[in-house]
Amino acid sequence: MSYFSGILQVKLFGQNSTGAPGPTRGLAAIAALGSILGWGGGCATAPLTPPEPTVAPSANVDVNEAWRDAKLVAAREPGRIPVVGTGSSMQPVYGDNTMLVVRPVDYDDLRAGMTVAYVDHTGVRVVHRLVEKVADGWRVLGLNNERVDNELVTRKNLIGAVYASFNYDAEEPPKK
Repeated sequence: MSYFSGILQVKLFGQNSTGAPGPTRGLAAIAALGSILGWGGGCATAPLTPPEPTVAPSANVDVNEAWRDAKLVAAREPGRIPVVGTGSSMQPVYGDNTMLVVRPVDYDDLRAGMTVAYVDHTGVRVVHRLVEKVADGWRVLGLNNERVDNELVTRKNLIGAVYASFNYDAEEPPKK
């Protein structure tokens, strides 16, 4: 997106059943919007699991307005960064029509259900949900993916946690 030159762009990528990037199907068991929109909210012993959304969020704003709002929220606290979401792995909640604000978070404060940004081994920045803590890091999964990522989130590759999201109405194709 040319109007966002020089900013962090996050790839919300998907995996098919073979684990390769590609089309994905919904995963009803992983829909926890309360933890996506906050810092892991809910009770530690009985997490809330709202119904899975059937359509992507929309807003009556254009892309520039959403970007401006994301930058304003990011500027309210040092270390927060606005990012542009792309891809399908976090649909229907996040996708190509989403701006995110990522906030630094200490690795030791991570909890299952949080949505985090990390850098994979190829340098791609990814936003996915924490699923399980293991010895070497955290397993993560896109809401729209069938399998956890091949890579773990670690102290070294963690960027931060999603603090806010701004959806905008998709721009209509140019008329001929």
